[in-house]
Amino acid sequence: MVRENISLGQRVEALTWLISFQARQPINGARARVDSWRRSRRGHSGRGIAPADRAALCVTNPELAALRQRYAGVRDVIRRSPVWRSGSVAGDDLLYFRGDNAYVFQYRDKNTPEKYVLTYFYLKTIDTLGLLDIFTEDGDYGVFTFPTGDTDKDGKNRFVSRDLLDSVSELLFLERALQISHLPELKVLDIGAGYGRLAYRAVTALSNIGTYFCIDAIPESTFLSSYYLLRKGAAGTRVVAFDDQQDLVPGTIDLAVNIHSFSECSMEAVDYWVSRCAELKIEYLFIVPNMSLEGEKAVRMIDGTDFSPLLAQYGYRLCHAEPKYGNPEVQKYGVSPKWYYLFRATSA
Repeated sequence: MVRENISLGQRVEALTWLISFQARQPINGARARVDSWRRSRRGHSGRGIAPADRAALCVTNPELAALRQRYAGVRDVIRRSPVWRSGSVAGDDLLYFRGDNAYVFQYRDKNTPEKYVLTYFYLKTIDTLGLLDIFTEDGDYGVFTFPTGDTDKDGKNRFVSRDLLDSVSELLFLERALQISHLPELKVLDIGAGYGRLAYRAVTALSNIGTYFCIDAIPESTFLSSYYLLRKGAAGTRVVAFDDQQDLVPGTIDLAVNIHSFSECSMEAVDYWVSRCAELKIEYLFIVPNMSLEGEKAVRMIDGTDFSPLLAQYGYRLCHAEPKYGNPEVQKYGVSPKWYYLFRATSA
């Protein structure tokens, strides 16, 4: 039997049609089955945990307890959030921190397995940096992985996660907008870095990164990112405690990134972080809000408030915005479609 060669474009087109078809089915049909299947999922895969992880990733860890005590002294307006409250990271979320939780939605956002396949093949068509060949997904710390039906350069079945796909998408955006792979000794500040997802992927892919700083006002995030990046051997990353920012020197950081974080802060907290970017003389600020309307230039909180005037107040003007997926059909049916916004300091 002769195997027909199918181009990547044809695969994307076929997958888009399939997802579109399922979305149009009656509520008692395909969509109802998908909703039922999604509700039955656990918050984590239950995989990728070693005995040492169980001993360290617990609420009684002295390092975590100390961070909680220290961060409790931070001004309440900075810590206050409509999303990140006491108990947001608790129980299994601490051990399986890469699961489907407040850090990264995986099955939530109506993300079904076929959407992961569609997103993978779309990104493969635009992957100018070869990131999909560089990154691997080992399934650790409870992350959900999805088969693509594709194989890697060694002929092994390729699995992806939202962590991996979002990191590819974000880094490719920064490459298109700033050519980040060509910036020598690039220094990045990740505000609201979570468990260090993008930090690990960025230093894995880009040898020109000088230092990738991670900072977060949530003590569990500082604890988890320190743990994760150390376990991954992510050279070039540095976790900065929120109450000790002496490693952040004005005029030395080129780019700040904020992925699904400002949207989940209070307006006072966003004011603080943007003012810090201005104090540190950071030229570019990359923001991915939770909410965005097709084609609009506003960046919004989860309650819909546009905080772009606050950015302008500190001298940051929008220089580039685009949908997460350049293909309009993938933007409808891909994994968690959002918009990307790049701001530049007018002083630059």
